[in-house]
Amino acid sequence: MVYQVRLLKGILEPYRSRYQLQNAEAVTKLGVKLLFLYFLSLIVFAIGGYFGIGSESFSKEITKMSVNEFEAAKLLILSGNIITGIIDPSIYIFLAALFFWIVTDIPYIKLVIVQMILFGLQLVEKTLLIPLFVLMDIGSDANPFSLGIISQYVLRSDYFIHLFSEITIFQFLIIALQYFYLKEFSERNNYLVLLMIVLFYLATWFVKAFLAYIQVGVFV
Repeated sequence: MVYQVRLLKGILEPYRSRYQLQNAEAVTKLGVKLLFLYFLSLIVFAIGGYFGIGSESFSKEITKMSVNEFEAAKLLILSGNIITGIIDPSIYIFLAALFFWIVTDIPYIKLVIVQMILFGLQLVEKTLLIPLFVLMDIGSDANPFSLGIISQYVLRSDYFIHLFSEITIFQFLIIALQYFYLKEFSERNNYLVLLMIVLFYLATWFVKAFLAYIQVGVFV
């Protein structure tokens, strides 16, 4: 069976997509869809950077800056977002696939395809958040899909508020979809597969919260 990479089908028709990928002897359109994901990621991150999304700590420094410093900081934030738009899919698709390849018995190419499908879902979340953040004039910590809002009422630590803002409805959906695919692809114990997935996302949430905690404001 030849599996044709279709990202949207992988999200909307997971049963059919999983069956076809599980029994695939060859894969087509992998490179094209990969380039497409990189292009979309670059656009989404660049638009987010243009509107200053994720740079809330920077806004606190505005009153202390000269005009030149302010323009340089805006350019720095936009450049950082564009670079992130390239690095983020590389880490999420290839390094994550490498991690799951090490801890499971699933072929690397199939893991790459699953990560591509999940990254597509990540981009859907980011795209939906851009107009919400801009129109409601809120920051990432007030993400309405996350636990960030609730955490602001019960926590005083900025780091842990950033951490809970990373835990969103979409992240739970992504974890569920990833487990749906990997549990059938692997002969390992299902609980072990689920544990590896949960540990992976916990690690990414902690790292992202740390990066948000030390944001660009300390460098300008």
